[in-house]
Amino acid sequence: MIKQVLMEGFNNSISGRNRVKAEVILKNDLVKDIKVNVDNHMIDIISSVISESLFNEYSCKIEIDSKTKEVIGTYCSCTDFERKEFSKDNYCCKHLIASFYYFLNSLDNDENLKEKLLFLQKSKDDNQSVFSKAGKSQDLLSSLLEDNKENVKFEITLNRNTWSSKLQAEFKIGLKSCNNKMYVLKDINQFLTCMYNKMPIKYGKDFIFDIRKQNLSFDDRRLIKFIYRLSEKENLQSSFKRSQDKIINGKTLTIPDILVKTFLDIIKNHRVYLGDGFFCRIIDSEILYEDIPIPFSLCDSGNNIILEVPNGMPEALTQDEDVFLYGTSIYVPSTEQSERLVPYLKVFNNTQSIAFGQNDEKRVLKELIPSIQNVSNGLNLSKKLKNKVVIAPVIFKFYFDKDRENVYLTLKVSYGGYEFNYFEEFKEKVIYRDSQKEKEVYKLVKKFGFEDVNNKFIFLKDDDYIFRFFKYDIERFQDYGEVFYSENFKGIRNISKSDFKGDVRKGKFDYFEFEFILSDLSKEETTNILRSFRSNLKYYKLENGEFLDLEDKDLKEILTLLDNLLLEETLNNNTIALYKNKGIYLEQYLEDKDFRFITGREKIMDIRDKLKNIKNKSFQPPYGIQAELREYQRDGYNWFRTLDYLGFGGILGDEMGLGKTLQTIVFLLSKENSHTLIVAPTSLIYNWFNEFKKFAPSMKVCIVNSNKEEREELIKAYNNYDVIITTYNLLRRDLDLYDMVFDYCILDEAQNIKNASSQNAKAVKSIKSKSRLALTGTPIENSLMELWSIFDFIMPGYLYDEKRFTSRYYRRLEEEKEILEEINRLVKPFILRRYKKNVIKELPDKIEKRLIIPLSDEQKLVYKTYSEYAKDLIQKKVEDDEFKNSKIEILSYITKLRQICLDPSVIMENYLGTSGKIDALLEILDHSISSGHKILVFSQFTSVLKNIGNLLKENNILFSYLDGSVSSINRMRMVDDFNEGENNVFLVSLKAGGTGLNLTSADIVIHFDPWWNPAVEDQATDRAHRIGQENTVEVIKLIAQGTIEEKIVELQDSKRKLIDTILGDDLNIGSFINNLNEEQIINLFN
Repeated sequence: MIKQVLMEGFNNSISGRNRVKAEVILKNDLVKDIKVNVDNHMIDIISSVISESLFNEYSCKIEIDSKTKEVIGTYCSCTDFERKEFSKDNYCCKHLIASFYYFLNSLDNDENLKEKLLFLQKSKDDNQSVFSKAGKSQDLLSSLLEDNKENVKFEITLNRNTWSSKLQAEFKIGLKSCNNKMYVLKDINQFLTCMYNKMPIKYGKDFIFDIRKQNLSFDDRRLIKFIYRLSEKENLQSSFKRSQDKIINGKTLTIPDILVKTFLDIIKNHRVYLGDGFFCRIIDSEILYEDIPIPFSLCDSGNNIILEVPNGMPEALTQDEDVFLYGTSIYVPSTEQSERLVPYLKVFNNTQSIAFGQNDEKRVLKELIPSIQNVSNGLNLSKKLKNKVVIAPVIFKFYFDKDRENVYLTLKVSYGGYEFNYFEEFKEKVIYRDSQKEKEVYKLVKKFGFEDVNNKFIFLKDDDYIFRFFKYDIERFQDYGEVFYSENFKGIRNISKSDFKGDVRKGKFDYFEFEFILSDLSKEETTNILRSFRSNLKYYKLENGEFLDLEDKDLKEILTLLDNLLLEETLNNNTIALYKNKGIYLEQYLEDKDFRFITGREKIMDIRDKLKNIKNKSFQPPYGIQAELREYQRDGYNWFRTLDYLGFGGILGDEMGLGKTLQTIVFLLSKENSHTLIVAPTSLIYNWFNEFKKFAPSMKVCIVNSNKEEREELIKAYNNYDVIITTYNLLRRDLDLYDMVFDYCILDEAQNIKNASSQNAKAVKSIKSKSRLALTGTPIENSLMELWSIFDFIMPGYLYDEKRFTSRYYRRLEEEKEILEEINRLVKPFILRRYKKNVIKELPDKIEKRLIIPLSDEQKLVYKTYSEYAKDLIQKKVEDDEFKNSKIEILSYITKLRQICLDPSVIMENYLGTSGKIDALLEILDHSISSGHKILVFSQFTSVLKNIGNLLKENNILFSYLDGSVSSINRMRMVDDFNEGENNVFLVSLKAGGTGLNLTSADIVIHFDPWWNPAVEDQATDRAHRIGQENTVEVIKLIAQGTIEEKIVELQDSKRKLIDTILGDDLNIGSFINNLNEEQIINLFN
């Protein structure tokens, strides 16, 4: 134990390298004559160590504090210790480390010594215990804060020994509070003894130094430690010295030459005086760590050139000539100045000036002046000599030019306004060139691929490299000087918005023409630039060799506009014909991006304003509508009428429950003698029929939902009806019968055509109609391509073809934020989306909360076992490179894991355990029913809903049940029965009952399991939280703790921002499960 304590204290003072060397010393048994002295204050270890060469013997001493076991003093007579003893507190060389290890090993054979050390340790522990029990916290705090201690200060007088020229120091001590009362330290050794033993010592009548009552600064402690080390060093050496040879002699401390710089560093913040051996009286001085400012004067006098040092040369204070006295200050200059001073110190040893003949002028100008400048910045030249030389900092100038094949760089240097080629010499005057800086720039130029040929640099790189250089790396050259381009070559040419001019004019039929000019570029080159931009290239190389940065902000905004307006691959005489629906985008873009040089914009402002200001429209609701329209529903009606007037398609994207059906019916009622086809999910066609009967009983409406013969007769007789309603499935089957042209084709729940390659999408897009509208609360569920598919229905070609939209927008979503803003600008005029919270102030609140439900113990075991099993299988597929082809199999693992979270019995026939979620659900239902509430319970899994239904039967709870097997007519009957009957609970399949139901009698909605797409959950919630609801709706989402369900919720939250950016509000986004990578999917099973 005691060995470990000692080792911990010692380790703070040693380095790894010296420890290895010490082990070699121990291995060779080179430690001799070790002595250990132990008392209440100190453990002294004194030894002799023989060198590896066996020719030298070193004296070693280690002092360890008996209480703290920390090393408080070290000494060795080796040169390594002499060099480094002040570089670190208590430095330990290899000889000291070896001595300490030898001491530790000897404890095993010296029981007497071990007992002494153990006794000290026990005494320390007892003292700590007593101290703690006595509750002396105030004493401890006072010790830490050094309460009531006076601050001591030292002053140092430096003298120079008359005989040896060695630097000596004398010290004065006093209190900082007594400015002028300082007392001479007459006996340095006596002071050190009193310090060590913490004894007071009296100086004069009024001052007693007592380390227990006074405080030393950090610099003072360093100074005393330095003196103490010198004292130890002297004590270990021979005591038979003449007094004048002693390091400490009474009040005088002689500084060894090798330690002068260390000593000066310690006292640099003290007040320092220069005394005997320097000046005839004591004067103030300072210690400066900087180059010496020596003034030189060089002038021509008759036939001579005189070099003078008016103030004389500095005087070296050390044998190494690295510390100097200059004036009244002591300088510790840089190593470079010290070395360069050496010849000047010799030449100016006994004189302040020297003369050179006129025949030496050339060497004086070319060689001597630069040499003096390397020594000092204080060179003063006579006017005549000054006119012959140039002394100035270098300025670099980079001149770029190009011929038919290559880019050239001419590098010039400029000194004091005299400019010349880097590779040439300037002959008119002597110029002192900054060779180091010039070499640095030369290396820089070479680094970037330039090769020097015939006093020029040639850029021997490909276009990609050259473009990157002028875009990014040219700044490195600008750090050194100025960059210039010839008239023929500008590197990267800048095109600003002011270079883009254009005019909008009315074209044929419903088209506008946009004619433009892009700087002075030809029509052919403009087409090529746009083609490069469409290919996502970063630059375009002009015919003259210059580059256009296609990522430059201004140019990019210009090309983005042209790209979005132009449907074809090539431009026709810099003129674009655009349909009027793109005119809205054009005007909005010009305004947003502040394009000021486009004329004729007023021609398209009218269209934009009509769509923007629907509240100001005065379309009267049609006669015969059996409903009182809310203000936002009037706005929706006005919007439909405006779109129809302008000939545009559109998406009514209102949140569920705001009456998209009613707004559509009002619009269709206003269009007399028109024929409309409405395509809706099977579950909603009778809801549409009933709504027409309720709100527009005068309209002739038929449902095409019978056998094939009857359907065929109804379709053929379409002229007898205002509206035909059919399903997506039946439209596909009867598509060959729909060869007529409808006035309007309207899709309800238009997300049914989100997959552009699906049969649903292909079928509805083949229907011929004058105008097309889409109704959906979720224009995007999982992917941006779903929005494209819907737009491809309402306005084919507006968002281009699928290939171009994919490459231009979809694939670049993660790369550029501007892509999202661009899509928003394109689609926003044609999507009307409102939220209940914004437009129906009287609608009751919706309170949402997530309940984290722990799995039951049996359930937890099943979950853990299956998740580890599935995770191992998936990891193996990743390792075998089969991951991409196993998505369906992996999805089945995920599905089973989700089912275990709900009720393991749906996948395990013999499962006899309980389900944490079902237990929680029954508890919530029991409490809610007893409080008079009606509850909707949604789940993705009908098997789980059926199990819940069985438990409700056992508990005598009346409930309704709806899944995909229920027919459309029975759905409506079940809804009415629940709203008006005694059933308290409605179990609903999320897929079958998430849309088209009005269940406002319920005021609690429970989502039993989270679905990847929160938009689907929101739609289901809106079965209760809609117009007609009179109570606050509480939405409860049950999440199984520590399972995949928590990961699903995280994924939902992380993907919402995309749609928010595109459509502008809080539209939700779905699963993105197909886009998860290996790591994300494996993480689902953790």
